[in-house]
Amino acid sequence: EPTVAELLAQVEPCKDLDCAPLAALIKRGAGVWPDITAGLESPLEMTRFWALGVLSELQVPAAWPKLHDMLAHDPLVRIRAAAAFALGNQHDPSVVPWLADALSDSDVNVRYEAASALARTPGKAAVEPLLKAIRDDDEDVRGAAVEALTAAGDARAVQPIERWALTDRKPRVRGLAAIALANLGAVTAAPNLMKRLGIERDAEAKAAIAWALGELKVEAAREDLRRLAETGEGPVKQHAAEALKKLGPAPEPAKTPAPAP
Repeated sequence: EPTVAELLAQVEPCKDLDCAPLAALIKRGAGVWPDITAGLESPLEMTRFWALGVLSELQVPAAWPKLHDMLAHDPLVRIRAAAAFALGNQHDPSVVPWLADALSDSDVNVRYEAASALARTPGKAAVEPLLKAIRDDDEDVRGAAVEALTAAGDARAVQPIERWALTDRKPRVRGLAAIALANLGAVTAAPNLMKRLGIERDAEAKAAIAWALGELKVEAAREDLRRLAETGEGPVKQHAAEALKKLGPAPEPAKTPAPAP
């Protein structure tokens, strides 16, 4: 049976984790540690990258400090991003502060991977940095940050998402914001969701807002949703109709009391 070192020597030309030497390393599980450290410290970029790929498939707590060091200090973007991805796959709250720090990385790819990782391994320690990340220059980072805030389930996220993400210049982020507000149970956001529904021109974002209003059971949106269910198209029509079902039957109008005889 080849050693870890011998398998690492074969990974440089690999294209994916199904590559034979990588699959063999993953099959060994936590037993690759500590020998895989040689791959993490290799001068060859792709050897470092694939060693991180192996660890992204495994739960090896002893490796986490090394992954943190690579995330914080490796000079190559590909390696820092891969370290963020690997840490996000650990699903352990102890890695959350490290990923939160990476949200301020100078490279957009690392910031995106850190935000995406925090959606898979959420934690309240990352909420404040994520609230800054929803105003990142990059659309994908902003969207991933909204998803991570949703996963964290912290009420501190509601007002910033409502203020910044729901009015984002990119429709994808606006749609994610609407979904986030619904998943956070933000009934206080109903007026702004209704306002956005009325002015939103992107079909996917509009459909997401309709879905959110249904999830939050916003009775005041019934007429707008009914109109979209009748005259809308595609996903807007579909989600508006589904939202109406979630609202249930319209309440009976209040009866005028009979005049006293």
